[in-house]
Amino acid sequence: QEVCVIGVFGKSAWGHVSKGMVLNKLTETSVFPTHYPDYSVNPSEMDRDPRLEKFMPKIEGYYDRKRKIVFLHLSTTLDAAALACACVEMGSKLTNHSDSHHFWKGQESEIVFSLVFLFSVCHILILVHPVSMFDISYDSLFHHISTFRGKLLPLVKDVLKECTVGRDWWVNGRPCPPRLLFVVQKSHLSNKRNPEAAGDATKKKKPPLKRLQHTLEDQIYKILRNSRVLTNNAINCLFTVPPNQAFVHIMTKQYSQVKRNEDPINSMLQLLRKSCETHRDPTAKSRAYRLLTNPPTQWEEEDEEEKENPLWEFLSQHTELVFDKKGFKDSVGRNPLPTHFELPVLKNWMKVANELFKLFFSTLKIEKDEEVQVKTSEIKQQLQVHLDPEMRFSEARCGKVVSHASAAYQANLPLHYTSKVHRNQLAQALATYALHARGPAKDKYEVCVQAECEAFWNDGRRLCEVRSLTGRHCVHRFHDLPDDLKPQPDANPPKMFHSSRSRSLAASSCGRIQGSREDPFTLKEANCGFYARLDARAHVLPDSDIYKFPIHCSEKQDKGLVSDELHKFVEQMTISGKEVDESASKPNKFVEQMTISGKEVDESASKPKTSTSGCEKSEAEEVEEATENTDSESRQRTVSANYELFTEGMIHSQLALEGVLPLFSSWSLVRLGSSNLYTPNRGLEFPGFLPGTNYLVPWEISIMTEEPGTTHWPVPGEARKLPIKETKLTLRETTTKAYVGYEYETPRGQRFICSGPDKSVKVTSSGVVRDPIQPLLDLNMPLFTLSPVSGRSGKMLTGQLMRVIVITPPESSVRINMKPQVVPGPSPAPTFYPSDPEISLRPNSMWVLRLPYVYVSESGPHIQPKDSSQLQAWRVLKMLSAEVDK
Repeated sequence: QEVCVIGVFGKSAWGHVSKGMVLNKLTETSVFPTHYPDYSVNPSEMDRDPRLEKFMPKIEGYYDRKRKIVFLHLSTTLDAAALACACVEMGSKLTNHSDSHHFWKGQESEIVFSLVFLFSVCHILILVHPVSMFDISYDSLFHHISTFRGKLLPLVKDVLKECTVGRDWWVNGRPCPPRLLFVVQKSHLSNKRNPEAAGDATKKKKPPLKRLQHTLEDQIYKILRNSRVLTNNAINCLFTVPPNQAFVHIMTKQYSQVKRNEDPINSMLQLLRKSCETHRDPTAKSRAYRLLTNPPTQWEEEDEEEKENPLWEFLSQHTELVFDKKGFKDSVGRNPLPTHFELPVLKNWMKVANELFKLFFSTLKIEKDEEVQVKTSEIKQQLQVHLDPEMRFSEARCGKVVSHASAAYQANLPLHYTSKVHRNQLAQALATYALHARGPAKDKYEVCVQAECEAFWNDGRRLCEVRSLTGRHCVHRFHDLPDDLKPQPDANPPKMFHSSRSRSLAASSCGRIQGSREDPFTLKEANCGFYARLDARAHVLPDSDIYKFPIHCSEKQDKGLVSDELHKFVEQMTISGKEVDESASKPNKFVEQMTISGKEVDESASKPKTSTSGCEKSEAEEVEEATENTDSESRQRTVSANYELFTEGMIHSQLALEGVLPLFSSWSLVRLGSSNLYTPNRGLEFPGFLPGTNYLVPWEISIMTEEPGTTHWPVPGEARKLPIKETKLTLRETTTKAYVGYEYETPRGQRFICSGPDKSVKVTSSGVVRDPIQPLLDLNMPLFTLSPVSGRSGKMLTGQLMRVIVITPPESSVRINMKPQVVPGPSPAPTFYPSDPEISLRPNSMWVLRLPYVYVSESGPHIQPKDSSQLQAWRVLKMLSAEVDK
């Protein structure tokens, strides 16, 4: 059958008064559903982000066999239901103005493409508008459709070559110049004549609604003619309007009927009112049953009259011209050009419609149609640019502002600067940009401003911001370390070591010499490397006078060497003590250099062999005797350590695993010689000490000594009757002296000894120290304290506790134990201690315990506070105790 194709588009409200109501009136059916906004938001759909798929224009179709008409209904975001749904869902996804603008402009381009499709396959098009006013925005819409229909015409002709169409259809890309009709849904004017004017025969005025219809026709025609949408030759126009027929229809009566009758809620309320007003009769039950089982349009009892359909009457006068195959002769002028017209068979029209739909809307990638799809996508991009003058203006405006923002960023910048300066300058640049930028391209070019500023900063102007362990950042430009093998993708920075250009004067581990210290950036350089280089310049000590703290041995070393080192560590950890409860026992040992043979023996069965070197033979013999006597009364105990696990930092109380060893020791304990090296009247003869602060505090320890018993001389003249008895030994309580000093050191190399918390040692003119020893034994010492003298600027310098000097007494019966523990900060700061938590010092020796320069845990370095009132939280726990053998 030959069919006429009618397309419906435009704007409408939702529900029963949408554009579908117009089609339902024309077809006298309920085929086209009502559209309501869907406010339900499905979380699963929110993840897929269906911005274009869900709100793409949709075309609903229906074929009326009786009238041989194909109806096409275009549903877009111009309809209130789709618009409300898009606003609800897109409001939660499009957070900025740029994305929202891009979405709505994309919808406009899709609407234009959909209308190009309708104008290419329809004979008649109906523009539906909800109110009796012509929307001027349609004028620009028609221009866009006409422009891009001409650009798509070569592609349309290629598609029509494979379809069964006439030559005129193939050349022009459409069956005929379609005729456009306008349908207004409602108006407040009446369709009845004024009764006063009706009585006057001379005044033949038409009803107000009819006059409004004629006024709208004249207004629409003039607007479209002035904008060159309509011309004299209909064959060159996008559409035509009939010059001698009505092309505007106002369906006020039908709109009111639909709104009143087809709304189920309103109809139920009206039925309820009528049921209450009507007197009940014996047949009321059957009548109510009949009313409830029929559709709402049949609830009211009406007279059986022939139903009028003014909308179909308005449309039928145009469809008759289609079926007469005469076409639309809508050209005007003296010499109008004839227009082509073709009435297709339904089967052929369906094939043409399907092929054109694939051309305009298909997203499937087909190899033979790949070039066609590329051209179509290019035309769509051109359409988006053409439809978006705001974006073109915004891009031109924002492109100029980018250079001004970059100039604001580069103003008053040093040669190299930190990220803080970069962020401040970037904030000024963005403020300058925001002051002048306009339009939807603002966010896009704001990213360009940030990228330009970042590129300018990274182009050799970025300062290396690696901070030292004391809190100062590197002053060099951004660089790599010499041993850093990580490739830089964007640049090739120079290789150099970090430097903060901050130096301090520090003493060696033994304290005998001083040297300049660079601000350290690594833990090993701060606590090990600097002191190793400085100790090498001082007097070299024998290995027996250097206490070896246990450290982790690398697996890459020789296996036998690692085994010997581990056995040496096990032997050094061998201690002797009384067999007491495990919770109350404390490990005690003498500091000696242990040596073992190279043979591998079982650790549990082998007995450690010890030898001493660098000290007097008599002292070694006394130590061996004391050890053997103690071993006879107690059993040996070995402190176990985890040799497989290690930490790259320092040992502290918050480590996840116990028994791990460090890769290097941050602590140092050396023996400078015998106790005779220290002269109490002269103090320590080390460089850097402030006058009068180089004296150690004496520590008197009570001991029991054995002395021979006294004998009486015989009275002269008396004969000796009894033989002389053997001399008896008596025990006598005496005291021996040890000396203790807590040495603090300032960054300028000033050194001083404190006899108590925040109290420097005081001596008399003859060099006698009057300060008691009890504060050093019973109280915690501060890690930082103020220096007794101020600097050149008058500001008080802060000294850090770096060394603990202990002079042990010569008596072998006195053992001084040391248990170093440092808490660098308030809670929850960890407690730092060496890998050997408790050490027993050798008698008749001068020992120097050097503490770490910096304390680093997993949370970072514990830096000295700037506020002096907070220094009390940084403390060194009491560590010294003495034991006397009876």
